[in-house]
Formats: sequence, structure tokens, C-alpha cells
Amino acid sequence: MRFVVYAHFTLTNISTELFMMKNKRIPSLFCALWLLMLTLLTAPSSYADSNNSRLVSVDGNATEILLNLGLEEHIVAADLTSQPLLSQPVENLGYHRTLSAEGLLQLHPDLVIGSNHMGPAPTIAALKKAHIHVLQLDSPTTLEQLETNITLLASRLNAESAAQTLIEQLQIRQSALLEKQLAHKPTVVFLLDIGERGLSQAGSDTTGDALIKLLGGKNISQFSGYKSISVEALLAVNPDIILVGSRSDSLDSANKLVKRQPLLQHSQAAKNNQIVSVNAATLIAGLSLGALAEAERLADKLY
Repeated sequence: MRFVVYAHFTLTNISTELFMMKNKRIPSLFCALWLLMLTLLTAPSSYADSNNSRLVSVDGNATEILLNLGLEEHIVAADLTSQPLLSQPVENLGYHRTLSAEGLLQLHPDLVIGSNHMGPAPTIAALKKAHIHVLQLDSPTTLEQLETNITLLASRLNAESAAQTLIEQLQIRQSALLEKQLAHKPTVVFLLDIGERGLSQAGSDTTGDALIKLLGGKNISQFSGYKSISVEALLAVNPDIILVGSRSDSLDSANKLVKRQPLLQHSQAAKNNQIVSVNAATLIAGLSLGALAEAERLADKLY
């Protein structure tokens, strides 16, 4: 590529000299415009000619960003959680914590994009040793952190203009959510129903907590991460709203839980018809564009 560009510059320079020799009386302004046109024609092209034309995304959150930046055609492989997001199938790399170095190297990627949870560590080290660029993004728990990831990714891929548009849209959607929120903050609990293993309650520093904040609620949990909770303990705190997610993307998880745990019918949330199913698949990769869309759906249902 460098040789071709150099040759092109040489030819255009020769052409310019011949042109000026034959047209010595042409005004200098016209000559300047001629040179400007040649410069524009030989300037570096956009993203397609950059060194990032083969992308691998092993994080659903990052994949959503790439799609919204208009870069899906450059994705040559993706992890398991990213596959349903894509309009066309690409190579499935499986779980983002158990990536194969050999499989990734065979793809000859220009950039591998994932979260700070991708691994294992030897695979990441092997990629870097092979001079494969790796970009690891923090899993966001706020929209501000999501915007930071969009900016970082776009700056690596020469997509700043599309990123600015996307961020502006996010801010408009956030403002619309704020307008829907109730004057008082309802108490909310987010439950992950893991079947026979019981219920897990979302504390701070979780995507479940981030979802509650987007909805303008107050998380009743006083701990960080996820902890088990019994139905009896849940009835004791008796939140205004109970959000229920499961490991599937089913929107029937709330009904299934109430049928399995009929005591929940005595809760304040049940009396107000505020035990609501959440598509937990949208929360896997942190506060993502998909999680924001889920918050908008829930806000319409709750408020």
C-alpha cells in the first residue's frame, strides 16, 4: 500500500510540473486550487483502508456499540453472547472467559475487543506476543461509563462522528427516562431466579442495581454484588417493585416465580401488580445499549 501511494504521489507531482510548464500564465490561485485537488485525491482514505478491517468482538456490550457505529461488516468472529445481536452469522468463539489463542490467531484479526473479564490470561498474553491489538473495556454500570466505552472504541476505529451521534441519542433517551420517573423513589429489588438454587438478590455494583437507578428506584439491598435471599426475607423488606430475571431471555420469569413461590402473592409488589419480568440477557455485559432499551420497556410497564 505504501509503495502504491508513493508512486501515485510521484506521478501526480510530475503531472503538476508538466501542467504548470505548459501553462505558465495561469494565475497562481488556479494553480493552488489544482494542487489542493491533487492533495485531496491522494489523502488517506477512511476506515475501510485502515488497519482495523478485521474485528473480533468477545463482549456483547462492545458488539452492540460496533453495530450502532455501523461497523458490523468488519466483524469476522464473536463470542456466544454476541451471536444473537448480529444480522449475519460469523465464527462463534464461545464463552468470553475461555477463549482459544490458536482459534483467535487463525482469524488474523486487526483488533480483538472484549471486556476486562475476557480470558484466560494466557490467551491474552499470546495475542499480545503475536502483536495482535487487544482492547479491553470496563463493564459499565452507568450510562456515563457506557459513553466512555463508545468514545474509546470509536477513537480506535475512526468512527468519532457516528459515536457523537450515538451519544447524543443516549442522552436524549436518558432524559426521557427521567421524565417518566415517579416523584418519590419506589423501593425495588432485583432478583435473579436460578431455579433449584434459589433466588439471588442484586446489591450495589451490579447491572441489576444500575437498572433500578435508571428506573428511578431505590435498591433496598445494603451490600455489594449478589447474595442469596429467601422468600420470607423478601416479604420482610416488602419492596414496592420486584424485578425478576432468569438465565434465559424469557419474559415469563415473574409468573413462573410466583407460581413456584405462592407466598409472594402477599407482597406489596404483588398487590400492586408490580412483580415484573426482566430480560436478563440484556444485562449480561453490564449496562449496555440493550439494557437501556430494557429499562425503557420496563418504565412504560411500571409507570
